[in-house]
This record gives sequence, C-alpha cells and structure tokens, in this order.
Amino acid sequence: MAGKMNSSTTIDRLDAPQVISPNVLTHLKWAMQDTVTITWRDMVRTVRQPEMLMFAVIMGVVFLLLFNYVFGGVIGAGAGVNYIQYVVPGVLVITALNGAQQTGTGLASDLSEGVTNRFMSLPMSQVAVIAGRTIADSIRNILGLLLVVLIGVLMGFRFESFSSAVLTVLLPVGIGYAFSWLGAALAARLRNPETLGMLSMFWLFPLMLASSAFAPTESMPRWLQGFAEYQPISTATNAARAWSDGSPARTDSLLTLAWVAGILAVCVPLSMHLYRKST
Repeated sequence: MAGKMNSSTTIDRLDAPQVISPNVLTHLKWAMQDTVTITWRDMVRTVRQPEMLMFAVIMGVVFLLLFNYVFGGVIGAGAGVNYIQYVVPGVLVITALNGAQQTGTGLASDLSEGVTNRFMSLPMSQVAVIAGRTIADSIRNILGLLLVVLIGVLMGFRFESFSSAVLTVLLPVGIGYAFSWLGAALAARLRNPETLGMLSMFWLFPLMLASSAFAPTESMPRWLQGFAEYQPISTATNAARAWSDGSPARTDSLLTLAWVAGILAVCVPLSMHLYRKST
C-alpha cells in the first residue's frame, strides 16, 4: 500500500505542470509596458488638470521677462554681452528644474492619499510608478521649454542652427529628468507635498542664483566662484549657451552628463528603496 502511494505520488508530481519563472527579458518587457501605462495616466491627468503644466511654464516665462527687463540692462552692459542671448539658456535650465519638482509633489500626494497602496496591490512593476511619472514630467518639460523658446525668439533670441536649437532644448530636459528622481526620493521619504515644496525651494533657489544662469560667475566673490562654476545648473547653462551660439561646449557638456549620470546612479535606487519602504 505504501509502495503504491509513493509510486502514485511520484507519477502525480511528474505529471503536474512545471511552473517556469519568467526570464529577465519578460520582466523588462512587463516593466516597460507598465511604465508606458503610468506615463499615459500622468499625461491624461495633466490634460484634466492643466494648472500642473501652466505653473511650470509661467514660472519660466516670468523669470525670462523679469531678468531680461529688470536686470538685463545692468548685467548685459557690465558683462559686455547681448543679455537675451545670455539669459535664455539659463532660463531653460531653471524651467526644467521647476518642472522636475512636480515629480516630487505628485508622488508625495499619491503617497499621502493612498494611491500608491493600490499600485502596490496590483500585479505590476513598482519601478514603473516612479519611472512613468518622471517620463511624463519630462514630456511636460519639453512643452514648457518650447514656450520659453518661443517667447525668447520674440524678444530677439536666436539659435545658430536647427541642430543647435535641438541640443539646447534637450540638455535641460536631461538635467530636469535627473532632478525628477531626486524629487521622487525626497517625496518617498517625506510623504508630504507641502513640506516637500518648501524643501525644494530651499535648495533650488540658492543653487539657481549662485550659478551662471543669470549673471557671469566672474562677478561673484572668489570664494563662491568655484562652487558656482561647477554646480549642475551652471554646467548645463554654459553648455546650452554654447550650443545655442554654435560654440564648442565639450567640457561643460561632459560635466553636465557626469552630473546627470551621478544623480541618476544615486537617486534611482534610493528612490525605489524609499518608495518600497514607505508603502
């Protein structure tokens, strides 16, 4: 009897369907599909809540008008530059960083309202929750940057060529995408949109003003110049400014790419760790 039972059990095990775990490529495919879905979700929400886009766009246009017409005469004459040509690339970088803050505030809102808990209960890639949001914010950034470029052109700004225009816009998009992951990491840690908004302004404004976005770093105190010249806003602005004029920008471009790679290398795994921990 025991022998029959053992034999039957062995046959049942052999006849049972074998569960084969999906391979890495299948997991990657699922993650990409989920990322596209989350990206579409956030883009639809932007259409239904256009103020999310308008805030980032209006801030860029306000900075452009304010600095050009209030400080442009003094700074342009002192530095001996055509200020509208000088300031537009910096405003593009600042606009991208302002748009990147929406990643943090949006994720913090979802965490505080329990939306991410529903995502965690679904059979989906959790990386897609943040990746989709950062991609959607980058698409919104492109729309905002194009409007700033349009206003800048109406004010007298010019690109050297079409290819220089494309590169000048793409670089702020890249630096904005990197800072979107920084915002996601802060959101996963704080989970409070109001607190995150105040904290974002706390680091963004000093970084923005102590840069070459609005004034040459040579006019700053010597103790500040070293920081101002090599921080990410300055390197991205200098590279975009050189590209728009058709000038060589190898050093600043490489420094900017290094900043983007470094921020992503730290913030992508950190944000995912904090996100899983928070939910």
